[in-house]
Amino acid sequence: MTWADGLRTAWAGMWSSKLRALLTMLGVIIGVAAVITLVAIGNGASNAVASRIETLGTNVLFVTPGPGTPFTSSEVSYIRSNTPMAQVVVPLLSSGGQLSLGTSTVAAPVVGTTPGYERLGAIHLAAGQFFTPADLALNRSAVVLGANVSQALFGGSNPVGAHVSLLGQRFTVVGVLQPVGQGPGVSQDNSVFIPLPVAQFLLRTNALSAVLVGAPSPAAASLAQDLLANLYANRFGSTSAVSVASEDQVLATLSATRATFTNLLAGTALISLVVGGIGIMNIMLVSVTERTREIGVRRAVGAVPEDVVLQFLLEAMVLSLSGGALGVGLGWVMVHFAPLVVKSPAAFSPDSVVLAFVFSTMVGLVFGLYPAVKAARLDPIAALRYGG
Repeated sequence: MTWADGLRTAWAGMWSSKLRALLTMLGVIIGVAAVITLVAIGNGASNAVASRIETLGTNVLFVTPGPGTPFTSSEVSYIRSNTPMAQVVVPLLSSGGQLSLGTSTVAAPVVGTTPGYERLGAIHLAAGQFFTPADLALNRSAVVLGANVSQALFGGSNPVGAHVSLLGQRFTVVGVLQPVGQGPGVSQDNSVFIPLPVAQFLLRTNALSAVLVGAPSPAAASLAQDLLANLYANRFGSTSAVSVASEDQVLATLSATRATFTNLLAGTALISLVVGGIGIMNIMLVSVTERTREIGVRRAVGAVPEDVVLQFLLEAMVLSLSGGALGVGLGWVMVHFAPLVVKSPAAFSPDSVVLAFVFSTMVGLVFGLYPAVKAARLDPIAALRYGG
């Protein structure tokens, strides 16, 4: 038997039992579609976070305290006085909160900061303005809304000048941010920004969550990073008390996390392919039993065991690869609809298609080999006498 003859026979056999073939392929179809979709979600979410970090530029450092490290507003003046290459020093205090407008309520991360945050290039306004130094000095209750928060409370209307309730106090909306997209963790679209003194007063704390340091150039940022790392290590007696990371380091950490996250998702989806392979093996074993007399006839007219192995192995491969092709189509559709369901971007990856096809090919080979060998080992005389 040639490969072409085997493929024609396998395709004819599958086509004659279309419903059984489709049910057999279902595990492979779902597995391939899941691999493509979950990898796309992992890539899209990681890309969204990376793009938001990249908006800060390569000249920005992230200074964050370790667990138990005292980190208050005094760190801003400490960094300014000890880091001459720092152009902008921006404190951050993050917390959770709820915004209310009439009967509508939206939960949102609250970020207390200063007008310098806008100078870092981290945000872009769609309407209004960011709060000003005067707002900061006078402790005005001004709030800048993320795109999703604005949409949830005000729909498509311009909220600038409107009043909302936040952390038990009345705030005036002074600006709305442009949308940047959703990813894992806190999204800027879902956040609100208020002056740092107001945030500290309402939250009853002088602590900071982090400090962003902007330098005039990447070289200056590198010098500032080394300087601050040494200063905090000497001050607290530990290099882990305060972390000083550049954008490159944050992105490197993100890339490692992204790889782990995406591999975990892909590995979970590949389990579905294994289950699909077990289904293929089960059906092929049933097929061997059903076609015992056929195998006996073929052996009687001159077919060698290798021909029988090739026939049943190709049938398993056709089932597996057909399921893989249908799974790619389903996965492509799911990638386009996934962002609507999980509220996270999805980035289609050709590598995931290759991975899914390679794995579905292996599924066909591995789980089709045993039934094929079992069929080839049937005694021709006993097979001809089989009356099951």
